[in-house]
Amino acid sequence: MTRPRVVLISMYVGHEGVPHAGGRYLLELQRLLDDETELTMLTVGNRLNHEAATRPGVPRTLLLLGHESGRGLLGKVLNRAVLTADTRWRRRDPGAPSLPFVLGLMRSRQARRAIRDADVIDLQYSESIRLVRLLRRLNPRTRIIGTFHDVMSQSFSREPQHTPEDRRYWGGVAARSRAHERDMIRRLDEVLVFSRKDAELLGDPPHTVVHPPLSVGDEPPHQPAAEPVVVVVSYLARDENNKAALWTIDTVWPHVRSARPDAVLRFVGGGATDELRSRVADLPPGSGVELAGFVDNLSAEYAGAAVALVPVLQGAGVKFKTVEALCHGVPVVTTTVGAEGIEGDDLYAGTSDDPAVLAEHVARVLDDGRPAQSRSDTAQKWAQQTYGRDRFAETIRRTWVRRGRAPA
Repeated sequence: MTRPRVVLISMYVGHEGVPHAGGRYLLELQRLLDDETELTMLTVGNRLNHEAATRPGVPRTLLLLGHESGRGLLGKVLNRAVLTADTRWRRRDPGAPSLPFVLGLMRSRQARRAIRDADVIDLQYSESIRLVRLLRRLNPRTRIIGTFHDVMSQSFSREPQHTPEDRRYWGGVAARSRAHERDMIRRLDEVLVFSRKDAELLGDPPHTVVHPPLSVGDEPPHQPAAEPVVVVVSYLARDENNKAALWTIDTVWPHVRSARPDAVLRFVGGGATDELRSRVADLPPGSGVELAGFVDNLSAEYAGAAVALVPVLQGAGVKFKTVEALCHGVPVVTTTVGAEGIEGDDLYAGTSDDPAVLAEHVARVLDDGRPAQSRSDTAQKWAQQTYGRDRFAETIRRTWVRRGRAPA
């Protein structure tokens, strides 16, 4: 049987050891497509992706487009002009596709040939999906799939808006993003989302819910932790995760330490900002706050934790960090944003957006983890089945099949 020719477009690349959950999703998708299709992956040729291209787990055929080194003075001037224009455009439209990538695509005969020959084009993240109109012109007959990792219009609407200027700016960005989302959906053959909540936000037509493959299927039952460790796992370079970490230190953790002076808070994940590093360094001795950074073995962190805290207040979409903790059977305390889109019953040891109440939930588990662990044992079985690799692969394979939906 002839294998389908697939072009995967993402502004990020998954690889072994990638420090963020979205990259781990891409890694699993890349592996599936590399194994079962003739895959060409297109991404922007920035420094981060050039480094990623040298790591294990990237597709066999990976084209990095844009940011090409200039040939001579004119080439350098043109590249600088493109980067400047991209930066300015993103101030008005943060969800826009990468201008260097678009120009790199138009320059690359190999990339355009792959698109013209593709049976399926798979677009990851909204900024890639924004290219659907251009791709449809390059190949009118191909099947184009778009995966919304989150709903950007909702994410933009949740940005802090403390001043009239903030409200005008983010209100305008969210409105423009919503208009783009409606246009993208009309032009796609298949729309993938990570939750029914996101499907409802995006609206008609019906969407396919794909559950990210966040469970390897053999995570052991969680045993009671020997120490009162509260773990926060996230890619700390992301703005919403950085703000969540600072909010936790300033408003949640003092309440926890008041109830449990022996408690330890561990921030696990790469990309800590200078602001966060400075805040942790300035804490008095014995504050119990540790900045662990990136670790190779997340399972060990979850195994040593009494509570997994997910304190995000911004962003949109399913929070992979919440699902990962559930898959490892750790009692989870989270905000409503951290819990949204995850549709199991009775999953959490506590949810609240009030820092004092959130701290009460954490302290209760630290004092007596048995009721929360019993709930988490049941939640773990559900999460491992719902977010397992077999179910993910089955859903993705179905999206390759042409079902007759005519693009707008």
